[in-house]
Amino acid sequence: MEKPVAVIELGSKTIKLVIGYVLDNQVYVLYTLTKNVGPVIDQGNIVDPTVLHSALKDLSVIQDSDAKLRIRISDAIVVLPPYGLEVLQTTQTTSVISEGGKIGMTELKNVYAITKMVATPNNSNALVDIIPVRYDLSEGRSYTYPPIGNASSTLTIKVKLHTLPKHIITDYRNIINESGISIKRFVAAPQGAIDLLSTYGSEVPNDYILVDIGSNQTTVSLIGARELYSSRFFRWGGDNITNKIIEKFNVNEADAEKYKILYGLDKREYSFDAPVCSSDDGYGKQVTHTVKELNTIIKDELDDLAKELNIAIDHLLEEGSDPSYKKLPMLLVGGGSLLSGLTSYIEPKVPCDTVKIVTPKTMGARNPSYFNALGMVISNHKYPNVGDDNSQKVVNLTRDPIKEDK
Repeated sequence: MEKPVAVIELGSKTIKLVIGYVLDNQVYVLYTLTKNVGPVIDQGNIVDPTVLHSALKDLSVIQDSDAKLRIRISDAIVVLPPYGLEVLQTTQTTSVISEGGKIGMTELKNVYAITKMVATPNNSNALVDIIPVRYDLSEGRSYTYPPIGNASSTLTIKVKLHTLPKHIITDYRNIINESGISIKRFVAAPQGAIDLLSTYGSEVPNDYILVDIGSNQTTVSLIGARELYSSRFFRWGGDNITNKIIEKFNVNEADAEKYKILYGLDKREYSFDAPVCSSDDGYGKQVTHTVKELNTIIKDELDDLAKELNIAIDHLLEEGSDPSYKKLPMLLVGGGSLLSGLTSYIEPKVPCDTVKIVTPKTMGARNPSYFNALGMVISNHKYPNVGDDNSQKVVNLTRDPIKEDK
């Protein structure tokens, strides 16, 4: 079994932690945690560093009395949001100098070093990660994994370079390092989801449009041959519906979230206008709110979502692209994808032939909000960091010595 790795994803209102490993190309989790921290990040910008720093510091040592676990995290893979993501491509070659003319870590490090030197993102972006597409050896041999131990005179690597705005990388690096957690590597969020989806075999197509619906933001990514080509984002998430219910029904956030989850877009036929709740209208009068009202609120918000999705798809597939690409299947992930009735309402309003929600298959992490973090465990396995010394990522994960009350 591989040593477990820790993955941290900073959302607009939550921090997600996944600790897991890969066995037989499947992710197995040892621990997951979603920590609510309030609005600390907006479109990749850290707006409340004090609260975020404190929450991350608490995350470095977790004592879970229910699971009787004590977890100390020294370093982690960090999920970066794809805001301003640019994907470049290059092919580089190095000579094989290892003993016996067989490819070793020296060649891998050399070709990665050359790739980093020639990476030329624009002035505002910096390199986040190198995603190998193919390794080519002499005599026409090709591999999709590092061909360690194979004899060859040269090693050629075709890669995609993921770049993001420098300020996002710098801000995330600083806030996490200051919390006492070292960053093992950065990975752009869609890459994790793509790698996890690729383990689902024929259930997931090779080409699709990936939509990640969060609490406040939605990202739309173009995937071809299971490779990330580009991403766009817009300000819309599950909280848009929750906030509108709060406003129209005059209820608190917890109740609004409850009604959204319980009813969703309710298509059941009633012989009467079924009540959802009642609330004070502000003048001491109780007002009853119905399923019909709730459906109207949700439909209005989903119309906004569909409009933004169409704009994002148009931007991803610029003029000159094959028009058929707009009909690629749309796959929905993220916590906001759980809304009942979402797919059937959205599907006729977007150009994609089908719209489908995908949920993780990993035991202990079935919520689609974990998709990116789970995928990072696979990404780290598929694309080993050549600078990694393979030291243990989670310094200590033991049964809590605290005794149960008798």
